[in-house]
Amino acid sequence: MKKVVISGATGTIGRAVCAALSGRGDQVTALSRDAARAQRTLGVPAAQWADPTSQPPPREALAGADAIIHLLGESIAQRWTPQAKARIRDSRVLSTRLLVGALRELAPQERPAVLVCQSATGFYGPSDDRELDERAPAGQDFLAQVVSAWESEARAADGLLRVVNTRTGVVLSASGGALAQMLPFFRAGVGGPVAGGRQYVPWIHLDDVVGALLAALDDERLSGPVNVTAPSPATNRELSSALGRVLHRPAVLPVPAFALRLLYGEMATIVITGQRAVPARLRELGFDFRHPSLEGALRDVLGGR
Repeated sequence: MKKVVISGATGTIGRAVCAALSGRGDQVTALSRDAARAQRTLGVPAAQWADPTSQPPPREALAGADAIIHLLGESIAQRWTPQAKARIRDSRVLSTRLLVGALRELAPQERPAVLVCQSATGFYGPSDDRELDERAPAGQDFLAQVVSAWESEARAADGLLRVVNTRTGVVLSASGGALAQMLPFFRAGVGGPVAGGRQYVPWIHLDDVVGALLAALDDERLSGPVNVTAPSPATNRELSSALGRVLHRPAVLPVPAFALRLLYGEMATIVITGQRAVPARLRELGFDFRHPSLEGALRDVLGGR
C-alpha cells in the first residue's frame, strides 16, 4: 500500500486517478483549495491548500507520503486575456515551485520517493507531421513556454526524489476536456474537421492516462519527460471522421481557422495546430495501452460497442 498525495484531485484526471489508487488499496490524500468539498466529492481524506500560487502546501500532508501526483493547473480552454495567461502560468509554475520548496524542507526520512508532475504535449509547440518523442525540443509559443517553465520547476526536485513529467495529450473523456466540448456539435450533425484537419491530435483515452500515471509512480525506470499519448496519433480529420462514425452522424462540415480565431483569439492556436507526439518511453518499457485504437477508444468513452 502506498500513501499518495494528489493535487488537482477534483479534475477529470484527478478523480479517475483517486478512484484507481483507492481501488487497488492505496491511501490517498487530496490537496485542495476547498478540502471539505474535495473530501465530499472524492470520498478520500483531503488537506487544505488554500492558495497554491502564494502558499506552500501543508507540511503535515506531505510528510510520510510515498508519492506526490501534482495535477493542479488553470484550464487553458478559455480566451487568453493577459489575466488568463497569468493564471494559466502561475497555477502551474508557482504551485510547482512552492510544492518543491516544501518537499525540500522535509527531513530525508519523511520525504516521498517520487514526484509525478503533470505536463503537456504543448511543450513541443505547433508542429508539422514529424513524430515527436521525448527528445524533441521545446516550442516557442505561449503554451510551450509555460510548460517548459513548469517542467523546470519540477526538475528542481531532482536529487531529492525521482521526478517524472507526464506530457499528456488530448484526453478522451465524455466528462471533460476537448471531447466533451466537441460532442454537442457532432451530435447535432454539424461537426467536422478544423482548419483543414491536417494537424495531428496527440489523443489518449482517460484509462491510459491513469495507467501511465500509476506506472510513473510504480516503475523506478521512469524519470524525466514521458509522453502520455496513444501509440498512433491521428489527424484532426481522422478524429472527426471516427467521431462521426461512432455517433452515426455526418462529420464533413469544415470549421475554418479564422472563425476559431474570432471566437477564441490566441487560444485557437491549440486547436488549429497540433503535435504528432509519440509515447517512446512508455513503449520502451512495454506499457500496455488499454485503448490503442482511436475508434475503439471513442466507442468505449461514449458507451458504444
